[in-house]
Amino acid sequence: MAKMPKEVMDLFNDPAASKVMATCDRGGNLNIAPKGSLAAIDAETLAYADIFGGKTRENLEATQKVAALAFKPTPPFAGFQVKGTFQGFQTSGPLYDNFAAQIKKMLKMDTKAVGTVKVDEVYSVAPPRTGEKIA
Repeated sequence: MAKMPKEVMDLFNDPAASKVMATCDRGGNLNIAPKGSLAAIDAETLAYADIFGGKTRENLEATQKVAALAFKPTPPFAGFQVKGTFQGFQTSGPLYDNFAAQIKKMLKMDTKAVGTVKVDEVYSVAPPRTGEKIA
């Protein structure tokens, strides 16, 4: 297990940053989806609101493998990839309540669950440290 540096957490918690999540099924078939709600809830954990379910949910439940990316494509460039292990979905409790309230307020949509991911590795994806493992 790795810990995200502050700069990584700040980018994942920045509402202006673009965020995506990649998963794979048992056959190795990849899926990538935008996850604007993806956030760092502590140095070792990412969480996101599961609004639509679908392939991302199926893949996470099947393999627990995930890669998440947060980036800003305009100067000053910033971007980090987190590889991690899916921990499960929460459908009640403070974390769920917080995410559900934010999604309802911003998107006027319901949250099915909140997925959590334990951080295994962290990489920079922006210059000058592109591809460098940082945690």
